Amino acid sequence: MPIDLRPPPPAALIAAIMAPDEQVLAQAGELLAARVAPLRAVGPVYAFDYSSYYQREMGFGLLKQLVCFEGLVDPAVLVEVKRRMMELERELGQEEEGRVRRRANIDPGLVTIESLVLATTKYSGHRICIGPGLYAETTLLFQKRRYQPLEWTYQDYRTELAQAFLLEIRAWLLPWRLSPARPPA
Repeated sequence: MPIDLRPPPPAALIAAIMAPDEQVLAQAGELLAARVAPLRAVGPVYAFDYSSYYQREMGFGLLKQLVCFEGLVDPAVLVEVKRRMMELERELGQEEEGRVRRRANIDPGLVTIESLVLATTKYSGHRICIGPGLYAETTLLFQKRRYQPLEWTYQDYRTELAQAFLLEIRAWLLPWRLSPARPPA
């Protein structure tokens, strides 16, 4: 048994952006690129009609998009990145009756060749606390040449659209993982 801690393999940082229209999606993407890191890949915009959870706060006809940032990150940054994205949500929000109503929901995640882990503020028994009021969950596991959903995986992460985006990121990660001396371009 080793007595020294080993650093975890770096991961690709992604964000899922949800908004009521393409203008707010684009604005959120620009702010993320400026304040977190440049964007490496941007997935297609799709209708988020899998749940009514966000409708009361953000309205109907929500759109969602996945983005991936340049470079690799230490997975330990997830908690700080989630806090920064919550600040951006407040900045993009509108104040109504003394309360900020979000116009964008921005959730970060980590893609590795083995999994997708998402950060959230919502507690559930399968989520692990990573900071005060912040949790992480393994959302997908890579098995049988695909990112496989788990019992709690959100519906939109089960789609072919999400699968294609995540497999593209995985393909970018693989050469690095096979030869750690050579980070991905």
